[in-house]
Amino acid sequence: MNKFFALVMTGLLGLSANGQEEKDSVMYARDSVIELETDPTTLFFQQAEKTKSPGKLTLVTKSKKTVTLKKFIAGLNGDLADAPLYADHAFSDLDNDGKKELLIWNYTGGAHCCDEIYIFRNASANKYQQTAKLFGGHTMIMEDRIFQFSLNEYFGYFFTCYACGYGDTTDAAPIDVSSVALKYKNGRLQIIPGDKELKSIIYDNLGKLGEQPYEKLADVTDFDNGLRKEFAFNLAAYYYAFGKNLIETQKLFNKYYKFPDAKKVWSAFAKNLAALKADNDF
Repeated sequence: MNKFFALVMTGLLGLSANGQEEKDSVMYARDSVIELETDPTTLFFQQAEKTKSPGKLTLVTKSKKTVTLKKFIAGLNGDLADAPLYADHAFSDLDNDGKKELLIWNYTGGAHCCDEIYIFRNASANKYQQTAKLFGGHTMIMEDRIFQFSLNEYFGYFFTCYACGYGDTTDAAPIDVSSVALKYKNGRLQIIPGDKELKSIIYDNLGKLGEQPYEKLADVTDFDNGLRKEFAFNLAAYYYAFGKNLIETQKLFNKYYKFPDAKKVWSAFAKNLAALKADNDF
């Protein structure tokens, strides 16, 4: 579910840098006032436990660098005191083992990018060791501590504009499948496997998309109507939810994408998927 990405995070829709609602956090629509729903991740960090002494907590990063929580958060800001800082932290027992993990969230800024979420396990008193990182356009931490990771940042420009999407208003339209569900277990982020229903939805979506008219792109900079992006969302969701098997994912692509540019589209998909895998720990 896309939640306005950078607009929400930068405060253009009435949210301050630390996620607190401002007095003008409403949108006026003719005769009615619409209150904006608070983002689940924002709520998570607003409501969670925090430390009042970030300089006394020691973090060990993936590169084995030792730094205080205070210094780590400052580093996310490039150590620039006058630049906007969106970083926040929280303690939460993600896997119900009686020990609270430390989560650090940062918004990197930019037109529509990006959420960073770092997870550290409690190694000893006042010491935490990094176990995972997420990097993407929008990650939602739900009430049940399930992470909903959006695929849009890595496939947003997939042969179309970032804000463009495949449009179908009929009752038979493909069902949105554009995120990956994750949980934290045994010290790492794990993908929640897909079930028969999800597989059926993906197959049905790809079948419907494959029946659409082919839209030829004359130039590499041309945008289509979002059809290729919709293919990419479903393929990426299938890849992660059903075993991360690239060969089986390509078989699925070959079965439903019968258009003349199939080789080019698959190559672009594999490249984008590789970038997603390199940036994230799941």
